[in-house]
Amino acid sequence: MSEGYADSGHIVSVEFDPKVKVYWWLGAMLVQASTVIGLFVVPFWLILGLPVHQKQFEGLSCSLTDRSLNIRTGWLFKKQQNIPLDKLTDVSIHEGPILNAFGVVRMHFETAGSAPFILTGVKGGPEFRDLVLKQRDSLSSQPTMAVQNSQADDVLIEIRDLLKDIRANMSSQE
Repeated sequence: MSEGYADSGHIVSVEFDPKVKVYWWLGAMLVQASTVIGLFVVPFWLILGLPVHQKQFEGLSCSLTDRSLNIRTGWLFKKQQNIPLDKLTDVSIHEGPILNAFGVVRMHFETAGSAPFILTGVKGGPEFRDLVLKQRDSLSSQPTMAVQNSQADDVLIEIRDLLKDIRANMSSQE
């Protein structure tokens, strides 16, 4: 696959723990076992579940670039999401007894105004979170923000001056 605009400036790719496949498989088994219809599916899932989750695992990737987080998931229904780092509000790590039993973590990437994107099974989750947040913070400290702010200030000054001219014209007409 050729490198696209969103993939430029690659910093690091995430590795996923293969144990996440068993976690997904057992989670699906529990959901199926809890429904009447699912009980009929359980015998098939015992055989087909792990190969399906293997394909799902193979379609999973995440990479950090200099300005975004690129996440690809799916096997049959593929999804690619590019999260601009300047829109990223939080990266949280969720652990629990079942996740800990498998030695995996679940990471939530939250942006303002949209639902969090969840990745399960990230190896070195805390280190990756710190790297993402460090890259996000380095973007906000770059001088491009100062240039954008000065341009915004110039526009506001121009609007103020136009309003003064309008007010002067209206008072001279009275």
